[in-house]
Amino acid sequence: MKKIYSAPASLVNEAEVMNIMAVSIMDGNADPNAEVLTKENSDWKIWEDED
Repeated sequence: MKKIYSAPASLVNEAEVMNIMAVSIMDGNADPNAEVLTKENSDWKIWEDED
């Protein structure tokens, strides 16, 4: 019996970012001296010892 092997074909494409633009919709002016608030996920306890 003849064994037939098939090799998968692959194609690699590289891309580089030339420009990026981010847009946020805001009403009013931002205070440059105000504190910046972000959502924070604080339930990660990766540095605590396991019991």
